[in-house]
Amino acid sequence: MGSELQKFYAIAKVYGFEIETKLHDHISAAVDEAIDKIKLTLRKEGMNGKTVNAVIEVFAKDERASNLIESIKARITT
Repeated sequence: MGSELQKFYAIAKVYGFEIETKLHDHISAAVDEAIDKIKLTLRKEGMNGKTVNAVIEVFAKDERASNLIESIKARITT
């Protein structure tokens, strides 16, 4: 299995929300989208200007399976 067949996605968990990203070619793109979606979701919930703790789990997906490859704890300001 070559790494060119892998795609990456992230699931962000914050305040009871689980926010999933689309598939990306690079881990950093999945993490960036997760952070952007967290900010957007929390702003929609009226949580502007707050700093929150989030967990972002990054998965590698290939034709056979999805595997957790990284778990990131992040402080995000909306």
